[in-house]
Amino acid sequence: MSSQPGLRSLGIIPVREADVIAAGGPIQLAGRPLLAYTIEAAREATRLSRVVVSTDGRAAADLARSLGADVPFMRPAELARPGVGIWQVLQHCLNWLQDEQGDRFDTIVMLEASHPVRPRGLVDSVVDALTSSQFDSVLTAHEERHAFWMQTPEGEIRPVALDHESSRQKRPPLFREVAGLACASRHGVVAAGRGPGRNVGIVPVRSWFGLIDTQDPFGLLVAEKLIEAAREQPALSGGPLVGLPDDGPR
Repeated sequence: MSSQPGLRSLGIIPVREADVIAAGGPIQLAGRPLLAYTIEAAREATRLSRVVVSTDGRAAADLARSLGADVPFMRPAELARPGVGIWQVLQHCLNWLQDEQGDRFDTIVMLEASHPVRPRGLVDSVVDALTSSQFDSVLTAHEERHAFWMQTPEGEIRPVALDHESSRQKRPPLFREVAGLACASRHGVVAAGRGPGRNVGIVPVRSWFGLIDTQDPFGLLVAEKLIEAAREQPALSGGPLVGLPDDGPR
């Protein structure tokens, strides 16, 4: 439950069936269904009042329920087509819970199943960062201090950072959005269904595993190797990960 009296936070796990179900059944990651890692991260968070899965497929819904998740509706077909924005999916979920069940929330947190490797406490940190600030949304991002380059519309290649010639330690950090790990937004932002708003805060994730995305087959392989290694040597991951037992391998 939320640690702040009167404040209610909703966790939404938007799931495309193709991302968690394959022809042979649930997609597996280190001996467990891929979806289990994100459901566990949501259920472990103390700041979430309720967690629901929004999915477009019966098999994914059945899997989510078998893992203890709440799946109160099936996502409409028009919100399951390619090209539909994630903010429309979140908006539908928020409106459905309010209109059909009278359940209202102050804060909405998105967690994507394709980003299964999260440090413990990350979800709560993102919610706390939002509720203690004036931000419209707070999202996770990978902190990077290497040099970056961009191509202009004219085809010219230019450095992104103005102090490109300085040492890595002296460069201001750049942040690559990885909102699928966790993105907390205020009710009005999600209700509008158009994006995270203009005033956005960041909770940096400095470990390289923050970039793992299992929609890429190579990403799934990397995630599996990381989890297997972290079970044997937790220090390799830089800290405790959700989905790993505290008492050794399983």
